[in-house]
Amino acid sequence: MAIKSNNNPSSNKTETVVFLLDQFICDYIRNEWLDIAKPVLPQAQELGVHRHIIKKILEDRPYRVPISTLAIICFYKKISLSDFFKLIETKYGSRINDDFILKTKKDA
Repeated sequence: MAIKSNNNPSSNKTETVVFLLDQFICDYIRNEWLDIAKPVLPQAQELGVHRHIIKKILEDRPYRVPISTLAIICFYKKISLSDFFKLIETKYGSRINDDFILKTKKDA
């Protein structure tokens, strides 16, 4: 994730570039394959990834899922990566492009 410091030295904020496709991938996994009411660990085990990955996807914050991780999740869901992206295209259709949004977050 690209981070750009704000030019205001008194500000504790950074701008984060969020590519919309990354957001759509997380939104799809969160809304279609995960359940926020269930514990994270069993869901992580079902998808073959570490629980921290599931926590990052469940947060409503931008997370860039590595292709290797996405391939593992798709393997455990018994679909190919190409079929996964077809699901993304079906769900988000014309909203998919190269655009990004800037999100400002407070530095810790």
